[in-house]
Amino acid sequence: MLTNSPRLELRGLQEPRVRALPLSRVDSLVDDVLDVCDLAGIVCDPWQEGALEAVASVDADGQWAATEFGILVSRQQGKGNILLPYELAHLFLWPREDGAPKLIGHTAHEGATAREAFRRARRTILASPVLRAELVGGGKQTAQGVTGISTGNGNWAIELKNGNRLVFFTRTGSAGVGLSFDVLIVDEAQHSPLTILEALLPATDASPNKQVLFTGTVPKEDQDGEYFEGVRDRGRRGGLERSGWIEHTPVGSDDPVTAAKIDLGDPEVWRQSNPGLGIRLAWKTIQDDWDRMGQTSPESFARQRVSIWPNRPAAAVESLSDLDLARWVASAGAHPVSEGPAVIAVAVARGGSSATVSAARRQTMDDVAVEHKKTAAGTMWVAGYVKELKATLGDALVVLDPKNATSIVAALQGAGVKFLAMNIDEIAAAHSLFVEMVNAGRVPHRDQPEVTASLQFATTRSMTRGGGQTWEQSDPSKPITHAQSITWALWGVLKSESTPIKKPASVRGYA
Repeated sequence: MLTNSPRLELRGLQEPRVRALPLSRVDSLVDDVLDVCDLAGIVCDPWQEGALEAVASVDADGQWAATEFGILVSRQQGKGNILLPYELAHLFLWPREDGAPKLIGHTAHEGATAREAFRRARRTILASPVLRAELVGGGKQTAQGVTGISTGNGNWAIELKNGNRLVFFTRTGSAGVGLSFDVLIVDEAQHSPLTILEALLPATDASPNKQVLFTGTVPKEDQDGEYFEGVRDRGRRGGLERSGWIEHTPVGSDDPVTAAKIDLGDPEVWRQSNPGLGIRLAWKTIQDDWDRMGQTSPESFARQRVSIWPNRPAAAVESLSDLDLARWVASAGAHPVSEGPAVIAVAVARGGSSATVSAARRQTMDDVAVEHKKTAAGTMWVAGYVKELKATLGDALVVLDPKNATSIVAALQGAGVKFLAMNIDEIAAAHSLFVEMVNAGRVPHRDQPEVTASLQFATTRSMTRGGGQTWEQSDPSKPITHAQSITWALWGVLKSESTPIKKPASVRGYA
């Protein structure tokens, strides 16, 4: 308990535990942001100023040093005092080099969050005579509302005389389609489904000086936080030319072993992970949360209030899985999968950074051959490639894990590629069958070092039901899409043999 404790006088730690800046950084335009804060009447805490200083980093050419920047901080810390000044600086101070109007997008998972961000921006601009004068029509009150500000039919936008616009919207499958953003804010990034971000993020590609800012909290296991996790992994590794990352988290919280030992009731842990404590968030609020959640839901307290988000667990290479790697290597030879009937499988890397396509076919009565076909950055290439490969391999069946492949489902459907979506039990069965057959020497394959490396560094995790297992990364830098895709391709062969499938389009409603 903190009652009558001198710790009540302590404030949240203002320095983030992790602050990874892009290697291209040579300076920062934070003074411009603070000038806008003065005009707008915004007073920032030291940690907020530090975050703005990092995000506003520029390179030797005056371009944004980070095209991607992520900030992890728990709820109710005053994150809006980072987002709003950042948006206002882009809107009022930083024009495009070519003189074209700038478009700034602020997107949130919940409509209420996007609407509240818009209302605060509108209120702040209208309260400042200098900023208001820059609105279309000088921000005058008319029968339709305030000039330069749109609020009808969910269209929340602020427009200046020079054409610059700041728009607020929720993330949906069609959000941002047809628009070209110079700057994109992805708030509530813990809800970042790959299928939506895959459609949204390319909307910044045409900008000559783009930047995407992700802000959020630790996602739940059942939330679509894969993309934000990818941003986190890149940030924690650091040393990247165009990526940046800041997180306010307790010491040791990124390591799975030490994270499990953190005392969630320790006020010092609260201080490290809540920079707004004693400023915007009362100590008694944390105490109340702990008293309420400490016994009944400590995992929720760890996620929501102290931002404990460990990396995926690592393990020694020789004990990562039950797969007999020596037997796998011994099965290599001249075993291409170059004709049908065959099965194609697709696996997408966490964060949608790359994808892998593999194939399998029955070779003998006992053996099923597998082969890695292609791995490349991004996912936009997958649908076209799979369509061509499918034709080459005798109208091959395509299988995938729909949760893993959310970013490519729409593209496959658009290309007319029918596929079979595996359910959770089938994913577990695929893993078990693959390990059993490899260990029995019944999976011939070409000698492909990239596949062997993927199997070597892939560990396993338990599925949420049934006690089955599936592949998992032992290290964020070591992809497992090769292991996943050949495993699922082999399962597809066995599945098609046991239950012939004439029309994959009818399976579970996928086309």
